[in-house]
Amino acid sequence: MVFALFPKSIQFFEMLNRQNRLLVESARILAAAMESTDGIEESFKQVNALEADADILCREIAHQLSLTFITPIDREDIYGLNLIQEDSINHIKALSTRFRLYGFSYIRFPARKMIQNLTSMTEISGRMLECLSEKKDVANHVRTLKDLKNECEMLLGTGLAELLHDTEINDFSAVVDTMKWTQVYDRIEMAVERVDDLSDTIEEVVLKNA
Repeated sequence: MVFALFPKSIQFFEMLNRQNRLLVESARILAAAMESTDGIEESFKQVNALEADADILCREIAHQLSLTFITPIDREDIYGLNLIQEDSINHIKALSTRFRLYGFSYIRFPARKMIQNLTSMTEISGRMLECLSEKKDVANHVRTLKDLKNECEMLLGTGLAELLHDTEINDFSAVVDTMKWTQVYDRIEMAVERVDDLSDTIEEVVLKNA
């Protein structure tokens, strides 16, 4: 009987890319739900299912990392990418939950556009991961992603100003609606920042391994 001296090679890049696809799909489902509030309940279920799959994959990556001596990039970089992608998916799930609970009758344009940008940012992060595995430069992807983030910052300011302008202080329902939207904008901003953190992390790893 022949025993292997070394453990089977773990395809960490493939696992990270699979994790990223779950992130992208979650964002796409949320963005599609923002086009019509009718499908928010089904979208919420789909995002929850994707988050559950992502959680299992996150633990699997961590487990395989603990068993593997040789990795394609530094262990701490794989660990960091794993956690930040999982955290990004959690932020999208939190957004989906808020939209479902608050039961908005319509979606404000700045919020809808920010989520579209967020989706594009997740897609770019996936292309950056592919560049990492192929040892390619990511500078162009970073610039595009940063432009989307900057646009989100402007949209956030516009959205919050719009809320203040539209709210009648003596209208209790309007005040409550404003409070809900303020929290949603805060959650969108957090998700955008987290995906931006993901791109920064990928860029650092790419430069380290250039």
